[in-house]
Amino acid sequence: MMVHRRMLALAGPIWWQVGVTVLVSLAMSATLVGQAFLVSAVLIGLYRGATFDEVSGLLVGVAVLVVVRSGLAWLREVSVLFTAAVVKERLRGRVLAKLLDLGPGYLIRTRTGAVQTTTVDGIEALEYYFGRYLPQVVNAMATATFVIIVLATRSVAVAVATFGVVVFMLTAPRLWDRAVRRLSAGHFGAYRDFGAEFVDGLQGMTTLKAFNASRTHRATMLAKARELYRSTMRHLGVALVDGGLTALGQGAGAALAVGVGAVLVVNGSLELASLFLILVLANEGFRPFRELTLYWHAGFLGIAASTSIADTLAAVPEVRQRPDATVFRRSDTPPAVTFEGVTFSYQTRDRPAVAELSFRAEPGQTLAIVGRSGAGKSTLVALLLRFFDPQQGRITLGGVDIADLTLGSLREQVAVVAQDTYLFYGTIAENLRLARPDATDAELVAAARDANAHGFIAGLPDGYDTRVGERGLTLSGGQRQRIAVARALLKNAPVLVLDEATSSVDAESERLMTEALDRLAAGRTTLVIAHRLSTIRHADRIVVLADGRLAEAGAHDDLLTGTGDYARLVAAQGSTR
Repeated sequence: MMVHRRMLALAGPIWWQVGVTVLVSLAMSATLVGQAFLVSAVLIGLYRGATFDEVSGLLVGVAVLVVVRSGLAWLREVSVLFTAAVVKERLRGRVLAKLLDLGPGYLIRTRTGAVQTTTVDGIEALEYYFGRYLPQVVNAMATATFVIIVLATRSVAVAVATFGVVVFMLTAPRLWDRAVRRLSAGHFGAYRDFGAEFVDGLQGMTTLKAFNASRTHRATMLAKARELYRSTMRHLGVALVDGGLTALGQGAGAALAVGVGAVLVVNGSLELASLFLILVLANEGFRPFRELTLYWHAGFLGIAASTSIADTLAAVPEVRQRPDATVFRRSDTPPAVTFEGVTFSYQTRDRPAVAELSFRAEPGQTLAIVGRSGAGKSTLVALLLRFFDPQQGRITLGGVDIADLTLGSLREQVAVVAQDTYLFYGTIAENLRLARPDATDAELVAAARDANAHGFIAGLPDGYDTRVGERGLTLSGGQRQRIAVARALLKNAPVLVLDEATSSVDAESERLMTEALDRLAAGRTTLVIAHRLSTIRHADRIVVLADGRLAEAGAHDDLLTGTGDYARLVAAQGSTR
């Protein structure tokens, strides 16, 4: 049987919880061994002609031990579940904290379903290992040792034979360890891939139906399911050898002990009464190994998942906060935002997303950033929030390199209204309070009014307590965007980023959004990333990107007089004035 150092490292200090389960398990084993002594005494008495009255006291003792063992079984179950709950809660907390530390830079390289499988199913499957298997290892070893010692008082030969079988049961399965570990990793990988495909299908159900692609996705799911089935069977085909060897040891061990004892009785080296004890006790000595094998196979998914969990915890964040980072000090004047020679490349791309890019958003002014799709506009937002760090150059906020600031204080200075607003499952009020958990109801209403959102919120069945559904899909796109503006107003950050905030709404929603955004931008340093150029004519300055580089910069009217990228973009949209 295996005790994984990696598994123990993942769990942290749980020795006292496991210790309680071990003590209760040992007490249960003690009742079984005691029962074996009593049963053997009954058999010996009956063999010698004792009456029922003479052995009735022993039978009462057996009954008492059965009742005591039932109570201990309940107590062990409570201890098992408590230990498992402690481990799972602690480990999920560590994994979730790590995922938050890793941030979007890590998550965009992984699949949501794969992360969910590791964090939920993988950790859930650890229950059997920590709650049942680990304590049973100690229990099996202790019980076998005690039984061998007792057998040695009756016959050294029987004890040596039993000890040899125990050693065989512990060492023989180790021949399969490497294959089991490899197949376990493959099994969990297939399980994780299936989970990821399943989550993708649920999230994209509307798209699948719209394109009549359900059959295609179903075929993909079935292929993943078949691979999961095959990997499970491959793993079990090797792992169950362990169970077969253990079962062989259990049967052969008891038979060998009795066989050796019988030979000694025939030779006159052992009393027949001792053979009765050997018969019953040898079986009890091997019983814990049977449970140990069951727990091992019940928990193999968790053991397989441990590699993925450990890899997640060992992952290095794209961005690290410096040990000497300082808190940004706000002033009455909004800070300038400056990009100085910034170059950044995603790991999955050969060409830089932005290259040697320099520009400055003056305090309290609005800077528009435009360019064709793929020009690097949205990358600038990720760099400003330090989801990634540039490979060259630096970004400053109020003259301070953002790499010198604590991540928390940096992100407190920036409010983002994105094209695709994410609303969490819950009420409108709960989603608004993401910006300020301590905001009062009156402040929520005031922010919603300024965002032109109060009217439609008040008309909902439960007003601000209306649940918006997963990802806010019970609301229209324009309604979600206005809630995002209200959330940004509540945050009251000095720097505002509008990442194509009005590009996916209808004309009426755009009008309401524009009014709200004008109020939101007042008195703030604002960066507007726009695809619809009619929305940024009145920006103080416009920066035009092409292939991640600065193509030109200036005011709307000045850029229109030329023949550069901006003039061509405006002409292509049919909006010259």
